Amino acid sequence: MKKFWAIFVLGSILFTSTPGRADLVLGADVYKAFIDTSQEFDSYSEDNYDMIAAVLGFDFKGVGIEGFYQMSQDMTNNNDRDSKLTSYGVDFVLRLPTSDYLDFVSSLGYIKYKLETDLRDLESDGLRIGFGFQFNFNKYIALRTMYHYSALTKEIDHLKSINEISAGIRIKF
Repeated sequence: MKKFWAIFVLGSILFTSTPGRADLVLGADVYKAFIDTSQEFDSYSEDNYDMIAAVLGFDFKGVGIEGFYQMSQDMTNNNDRDSKLTSYGVDFVLRLPTSDYLDFVSSLGYIKYKLETDLRDLESDGLRIGFGFQFNFNKYIALRTMYHYSALTKEIDHLKSINEISAGIRIKF
């Protein structure tokens, strides 16, 4: 958690101290997270989770930083084991306009995952990269869809990586 706050605060200071004014960004996303695991892992966890996320960040002319918190509902797998996935992190975001209404979006960041199960809790962190598109209704409201890949630093019970597909809204102030 300390890494997350340090990166987010440093990025926030950099973006709010720029000569121009950085925009505050609020957002909400829905995710489908797919966990790359071995079969042993499936005995106490699902391999995919439906998640929701809250996003807070800053944007300065297409370059930004976004902090996020994601969580799933409790899931029950085929072996009657309950599990829940939560994560938080920070992404540096680059938006490249392709037209007045459509931007290509890429991101690079840090993420920390926590998988809570009936048997035990697992935690890992890692590098997160993403790419997608953003449809701008106007300069304040946009819809964004992204693909994210997270390479985890610790392989716990053959938990190797997490792939996510998301769709959400961004509002700039």
